[in-house]
Amino acid sequence: MLLALATVASVTLAWFRTPARRPSLAAGVAGVGVAYAASEALKILFTQPRPCSRWPIAAECPPPGDWSLPSNHGTLAFAAAVVIAFAAGRSWASWAAVVLAVLVALGRVAQGVHYLHDVAAGAFLGLVVTAGVALAVGRRDRVRSSSEHRP
Repeated sequence: MLLALATVASVTLAWFRTPARRPSLAAGVAGVGVAYAASEALKILFTQPRPCSRWPIAAECPPPGDWSLPSNHGTLAFAAAVVIAFAAGRSWASWAAVVLAVLVALGRVAQGVHYLHDVAAGAFLGLVVTAGVALAVGRRDRVRSSSEHRP
């Protein structure tokens, strides 16, 4: 929850402080949605059962058919860290977001609802997809802006 609140706060502050970055900020937020959709699609592709469905290690185990790989929590936590890093533009905020994302991901392993490779794959997916979408839009805007200023 703290990571979600930090994401909303950092995007809101950046939105009002730097209007020129709004398209890239919106793209970063959209990238979170794209990463989540990719995570859901990969779950259907891999259909890996959760560790708690094999061994009684979790107090609450998601129902059968709610697959383990990749971790949606890992995907969303690291996607949020990318958005915070981009929006805040401060190294301390970026590192704090990464630490929170790691805690979220490892918490899912500790709960017994994911394997370590599930959260690692989710982290990779969240980082790559969200950063890719934000950087692609940012690059497009820079190219468009530089071509408008040419005589």
